[in-house]
Amino acid sequence: MPRRDPREARVLGLWTAAWLAVLLLAGLLWLGDLSLQWPVLAVPVLWALIALRPRRHRGPARAWEVLPAPARTDTVERPVVRDRPDRRGKAE
Repeated sequence: MPRRDPREARVLGLWTAAWLAVLLLAGLLWLGDLSLQWPVLAVPVLWALIALRPRRHRGPARAWEVLPAPARTDTVERPVVRDRPDRRGKAE
C-alpha cells in the first residue's frame, strides 16, 4: 500500500480523532457519568495532537522490486544406496 503524503495523513488523523470524540461523548452521555469519566475524552485529543505533528515527505513511493525465484537447495538428489552383493551374506 503506498504511503500517504503528509497533508492527507494529517487530515485523515484529524477526521478520525473528531469521530472518536463524537462517539465517545455520545456514549458517555448515554451510558456513563460525564463528571467521573471525562478523562476518556483525552484519547481523541492525544490522537489529534499526534495527527498534527510535523511530518517529512519521503518522496514518491517506490515500486516493488521484482526478484527472480530463488533456487531451492534442499532438493539435491543423492546417489541411490544399493546393497552390495559382497555384503549380503556376511550378516548371517
